[in-house]
Amino acid sequence: MTITYEIISKDDEKIVLKDIEKNAFYKIENTTPFNINVSPFLKEVKPIFNYIFLDEVPDVLLFGVPFNQGSRAPQSQVNQFPQLLREASLKLTQFNHYPISKPLNFYELDTQQKIDCGRVLDLGDVKSFDNHSERVAIQKVSSYCVNSTLPFICIGGDHSYTYDIISSFSKMDKKIAIWVVDAHNDLFGNPENLDHGNVFFHIAQLPFVEAIVQIGGRGFRTDSQLVQHPKVVQITKQQASKEKITELLEKYSHLDGYLSIDMDALDPIYFPYVDFRVPNGFNNNELLEIINLIFNFSNIKAVDIVEGSVGGNSSGGDYDIPLHILIRILNNLFVHKGVKKINGIIQ
Repeated sequence: MTITYEIISKDDEKIVLKDIEKNAFYKIENTTPFNINVSPFLKEVKPIFNYIFLDEVPDVLLFGVPFNQGSRAPQSQVNQFPQLLREASLKLTQFNHYPISKPLNFYELDTQQKIDCGRVLDLGDVKSFDNHSERVAIQKVSSYCVNSTLPFICIGGDHSYTYDIISSFSKMDKKIAIWVVDAHNDLFGNPENLDHGNVFFHIAQLPFVEAIVQIGGRGFRTDSQLVQHPKVVQITKQQASKEKITELLEKYSHLDGYLSIDMDALDPIYFPYVDFRVPNGFNNNELLEIINLIFNFSNIKAVDIVEGSVGGNSSGGDYDIPLHILIRILNNLFVHKGVKKINGIIQ
């Protein structure tokens, strides 16, 4: 009979275990078998949900991108969002088991559902290393995730770094579709400088990106800000019906997909902690319905959640909505992992 221990903490050398039956604690040598060959570009932090994964192969990878160098907002603090979301997740602490790993799962009281997220490896937060910039570090870590062939999620950070993530998919030699839920189209601005306001102009130049579908645009624009691009389909918040989104999902269902969620897609009533608030946005359930719909039709390989910022109480419930979104994304990445779909039908 195998004795099961809870993993309480780890560092580069030791792992602290708790004997569940005896309520005793032990230290063992850290010999994690999963090879992370980009560790110099990662800062070890308390993992999401305090779920410490030590096995050989996880189901989903996750990493934080505390980056704000591409924001147009003066003194933007979106770089703090990964840490705030990590802190918020600790109210749902789930110790993993050793030596047999326990999948990460939750129970939603409203629906009485078990939400399976599989075995999640939190790589930590991206950091600059040696003479390499943060952008190079992001590219290194995202390329590692793409090469692993595992689905992954990134928590940012300003929207400009989505370019660095998407660029990593060039190695796959496949066309992809980008699905974006955002209050802004992010196509406007000086094309010489990549930033969060023109990131999709730059992504559209990548030859392997076949289409970018933007859902949720709203608010006012000047004539010069009404930018169009032949690869970009724009669906405003008012146009974002299930039928319209499904029509486009069917059109691009032959492509692998990437999902990018800007937290300002939500109405500020529900989540005000963003740099550029726009009224009349989605509520949480509407956004989750769109996310589920995209996963049902598209083979999503990776997801980012960006542009959350400071201002709320991370332990007092102010970040529960992005936490709920994160859980649902992890669940979708796990459930749909390796599943081939054409027009919403599993092949």
